[in-house]
Amino acid sequence: MIYFMYIRDVQRLNHHHLFIFWTLARTGSFTGAAKELSIAQSAVTAQIKRLEEALELTLIDRSQKRQPQLTSDGRRVLDFANSIFETSQELIKWATQGEAPKASTIRIGAISGLSRNLQYEFLKPIVGDDSVRIEVVTGDQENLIRQLKEHSLDVVLSSHNVKSDGKISFYSHVLTSSPVIFVTQLGRASRKSADLRAILSTMPLYLPGHSFEARPELDAYLERLKVPAQVVGEIDDIALLRIFALRSSAIVALPEMGVKNDIENNELLVLGKAPNVEQRFYAITRQRRAPHKIIESLIAKMRRA
Repeated sequence: MIYFMYIRDVQRLNHHHLFIFWTLARTGSFTGAAKELSIAQSAVTAQIKRLEEALELTLIDRSQKRQPQLTSDGRRVLDFANSIFETSQELIKWATQGEAPKASTIRIGAISGLSRNLQYEFLKPIVGDDSVRIEVVTGDQENLIRQLKEHSLDVVLSSHNVKSDGKISFYSHVLTSSPVIFVTQLGRASRKSADLRAILSTMPLYLPGHSFEARPELDAYLERLKVPAQVVGEIDDIALLRIFALRSSAIVALPEMGVKNDIENNELLVLGKAPNVEQRFYAITRQRRAPHKIIESLIAKMRRA
């Protein structure tokens, strides 16, 4: 009986305590929160402490008393608090002024050079949905993961897996995979020639750089062909590799997804495919108790597709 009552108590969040924490996060200090709420600073301290006890989390780093910092758990709780209290404010505006609620915002990071086709396919289910506002930022993976860790992003789309840093766990959801193919400008190689080995021995070849996740498998395949391929360049940026495929007179090896439209538009000729060599694409999220429902839905839909 005591156990049952304990569970009921934990599940009933004190929104008053959460509101005080939300105010502290917005004002940046215990003094500022006390002033805005018209209560004693000691009351702010005590009620946030009760919130931490109820959630069994440390929300504030109190080592700097004048300017307290939120912990990683504190930043995550702030995400929830923002959603709760911003929604309540929208409710009041709708009830009193007839204003329509604003759109939910999803914040997506995409590593530089990531296939635009992949990004669009991921977002396609919510394109045109007025209830969702989309924000997409690009950058290197390290910077985007840092923003994900700080709750500035909801998800990172990447062609590279990610490991936990020992403090925060990340989930790498495999969205899809794309075979690595060899392409060149239409007309540079005969459509009748089916011998990739012969073509590779006579034309220059550009490869993805060594940071490319499937590069070891690609190297092993080229080794098995036993052909002196004329490798003239290695490029990390898949988007740049696509430009080389379209504008140079060379063969380019890259994931099919990166040039899907160009193949369909007859701008590139597929010379062959590297068997069992695929590039995986990931949606990376933080470990959390309640995933963002829109992101969760987008991941599930793309994996089914």
